[in-house]
Amino acid sequence: MSTYVFYEPNPLQQSYLREEDSFHAARVLRMKNGDLIHILDGKGKKFEAKITQVDAKKTQFNQVQLIQETQKPPFQIHLYLAPTKQMERMEWMVEKCTEFGIHSIHFFNSRYSERKEIKLQRLEKTAIAALKQSKNLFLPQFYEISTLSEIMKKNQDKPKDHQYLFAHIAEPADPVLGKLIQVGQEYHVLVGPEGDFSSEESNALMAQDWTPFSLGNSILRTETAGIAVTHAIHLLHEIQA
Repeated sequence: MSTYVFYEPNPLQQSYLREEDSFHAARVLRMKNGDLIHILDGKGKKFEAKITQVDAKKTQFNQVQLIQETQKPPFQIHLYLAPTKQMERMEWMVEKCTEFGIHSIHFFNSRYSERKEIKLQRLEKTAIAALKQSKNLFLPQFYEISTLSEIMKKNQDKPKDHQYLFAHIAEPADPVLGKLIQVGQEYHVLVGPEGDFSSEESNALMAQDWTPFSLGNSILRTETAGIAVTHAIHLLHEIQA
């Protein structure tokens, strides 16, 4: 029987599970006092702990010990995305990107954006569930929606071990992502709205050394492109490991 996994950002200071996890432990999993659990802090650590009191609102634990730690992942993905009109599509994308492993997700408005605001709390809840399911060690950080100009300004300085790329629909097509990725970097990847970036936005990005790339012959939905980018980078690192 596998050990059940829960999320708590500070398990060495907090001695009980969040209410949602407490309810799941008590009413769904039917856990008992003395059962062992694993706890992910979302920052690279996994702990083992022992249940001391099962309660639907406040399940308590003790004897917390660190059993796995990763100081820093071998590479990091920072996804910048123009959110779609339907929140459900964003939740689905966040779920899948978290399962693969992603460091941060930023949202921005551009000329053809469909949504001007986004509810980060819903996305964080989706990401926590995906973290527990996948047993990854890092929970992605989420950032409030900003503008494309603000994103560009924040990333004016470009360290040598970081790559800056943006999905681009062009004729002739830009090089595919797999031919541009340099293994072991931090990747900052922009995915625009379904109307793509305007020509002015694309030119401005290239002027600031963001590299355009293609995801193949098919024109993908925004959320599909976000997942494709995340999976492609992970796959390239697996192949070259």
